[in-house]
Order: sequence, then structure tokens, then C-alpha cells
Amino acid sequence: MTHTHPARRSTTALTVSSIVLIILSIPALAYEVRGAIDGATNSTAALAVGASCVSALVGLVFLAWLARFTPSILSWIAAFTWGTGGALIIAGIGNGVTDAAIETSISGAQTADVVTSVVTGPLIEETAKGIGALILILAARKVLQRPAQGAVLGGLVGLGFAWGEDIGYYVSALDDGMGGLWESFLARALLGAFGHAIFTGVFGFALCWAILRAKSVFVGIAAGLGGFAGALLLHAQANGVGFLAPEDSWNLTYGAIEVPILAVSVALLVWGMRRRRATLEA
Repeated sequence: MTHTHPARRSTTALTVSSIVLIILSIPALAYEVRGAIDGATNSTAALAVGASCVSALVGLVFLAWLARFTPSILSWIAAFTWGTGGALIIAGIGNGVTDAAIETSISGAQTADVVTSVVTGPLIEETAKGIGALILILAARKVLQRPAQGAVLGGLVGLGFAWGEDIGYYVSALDDGMGGLWESFLARALLGAFGHAIFTGVFGFALCWAILRAKSVFVGIAAGLGGFAGALLLHAQANGVGFLAPEDSWNLTYGAIEVPILAVSVALLVWGMRRRRATLEA
């Protein structure tokens, strides 16, 4: 009797899961991008897509340098495309339905905006992104070695989500010319850089920790839920700061809060991945 090696079974599961996510995401990606640039001129569409690609490429290059495409290149493609397609279309539908319900049940447009941006928006979007991260991390559980690898997969989903989402924002911003594009790029790609990657990366880290380190099912579930709650809180605070920051010093206030969060997140991720590598090479 022959026995299949556990690592080989896990690799097969990861490959199949990745292919399924990619197949599901590509039509959604095409739909979302087409909708984002619908009605825009060719130059506007090109500028919006190009601006969105800048931050995505920076994030991808950094993660590739740090994680060396582990656990597999295919899983990276699946994570990113799920963010750009599957997660984005689920979030779009969910936000559309929820926003309409809240706007009809809450008096005051500003109050409704706060609720949808700080409460329901993060919940729907982190759930949509988290589905892909959850599937990939569970499929790769036998080949993952450190929780930081889960953060990388979650971060890739977030990068893809931001890439697709930002195209629409940049198209709208270009109604005010290049100045409008710069203001939007400053807020989304520089001051609030990689927010979605950080949010979903937190969930990915917690989920991977639960799989690799938890001593019981209860602890594992608690860790996973805690990571999801952390992603929600980070997402909610980022959107909340956008509402609360004074208009005359919005960039300074927003950047003073979000840039340190980015710096700490990068430092922790580098530490987690370097520690894993040092352990393996020792």
C-alpha cells in the first residue's frame, strides 16, 4: 500500500484552492474594472489604472523580497486576484444593499455616512477579503511555518482589493484634473498606504497563528476571531479618522496616525519573516 505524503496532499489542496479562487475572481475583476472606468476617457482610465498600479507594485515587490513567493506563486496570484475580483464584488454588493438600508432608516446623511464607513463598511469588506485569506491559509496549513506567512497572504488579498477599489476613486478624482488625482493619491497611496493590506494581514496572521500554535480548538477559534476583530478595528479607525480630522489639517492629522501604523506593521512583518528564516537556516 502506498501513502501520500501530508505535504504533497497539502500542496495539492493549495493548488486546487488557488485555481478555483482565480477562476472565480477573473470575471469579477473584469466586471469591476469595466465598471470603474465606464464613461471615462482613455487617458483618464489609463491614469487611474496607472496610479493604482504604483502602490500595488511597491507592495508586491516588498512582499516578494521578504517572503520569496512562499508558499507558492500560484497562491500569491490567487490571493491578489481574489482581492481584485471576488472580494471586491462581494463587498460592492454588500455595501450597496447595506448602505441603501441604512440611508432609509437613519435620518441625517452625515450620520448615515459615518455608520456605513466606520461600522458596516469595514465589516462587509473584511469579511469579503477574509474569505480568500481563510481558504488559502487553511489549504496551505501543512506547508506554512510561521504566522507571518499568513499575514503575507492576507496582505496580498488586501493589496488586490485596494488596487481595484482605487481605480474608481482615481477616475472620480480626475474630474478635478491632475490636482484632484494627486490629492486622492496622496490620501490613498501615501498617507493611508497599504491600509487594506494591513487590515487583512492582521487577520491572516491571527488565523495562521491559530493553526500553527494554538493548543486547543477554543484557543484557535478565539485567536482567529480576535484577529478578525483587530482587522475591523484598524479599518474602522482609518475611516473614522477620515471623518474626524480637521479639514484645514486633514493630511497632517491622517498621516500622523496612519503612517506610524504602517511603519509598525512593516517592522513586525519583517521581524516575523526574518525570525522564521533564521530559525530554518540555523
